[in-house]
Amino acid sequence: MKYRKRNGKDTWHFCTNCQNWPTSDYDERETKPTYGEFCNECLAKNTNGTCTKKQ
Repeated sequence: MKYRKRNGKDTWHFCTNCQNWPTSDYDERETKPTYGEFCNECLAKNTNGTCTKKQ
């Protein structure tokens, strides 16, 4: 799974259908980040089963 955050920010996104999914000027990693926080929208989408994840 891919995780992205905007450069200079501490919020990680993991749902590609999140309205705040970074598409430019971002850091990306394939392992779960150990710092920062996760986007509340991504967490909610993951909980209710509507999160689209990038492999």
